[in-house]
Amino acid sequence: MLWMSRGGNVSVLLRDLFASELGELRHEPTAKRVRAELGGLTVVDSLRAELVWEPRRVVPTYAVPVEDVDGELVASSAPAPDETGKPVGFAIPDVTDLPVLDPRVPFGVRSTDGDPVDVHAAGRMVAGFRPGDPDLAGYVVLDFDAFDRWLEEDDV
Repeated sequence: MLWMSRGGNVSVLLRDLFASELGELRHEPTAKRVRAELGGLTVVDSLRAELVWEPRRVVPTYAVPVEDVDGELVASSAPAPDETGKPVGFAIPDVTDLPVLDPRVPFGVRSTDGDPVDVHAAGRMVAGFRPGDPDLAGYVVLDFDAFDRWLEEDDV
């Protein structure tokens, strides 16, 4: 039996699939236990983490339930990135006309509604973001690079 996909095509170019959803907020649960450390202390420990791609971001970051963070979340004190009116991001002309937000674009640049927060934990402060999307209510997206170490475990 031959399996047919969309429109009778047997295959789809990955770049077409990628580009078709690039402007949307995307998330996917992970079955892994995810932990993050600051100063040798575990400040994130979650069995319910989600990988989150903001619109135009090509690399995901972790979001975890707020209760899985051993720290205090407060409204962000960081200034918003400078708005010059110029589109932020980098071109991938073979994939999309949208400028993409790759790892060179700082975590603080937002492409979806929500609230930036500071996470105070282990005597330090790291950036976080609470998306406004109802599917991610109660979650905080964390600045991956701000933590000293991340651990992912398959066996939970």
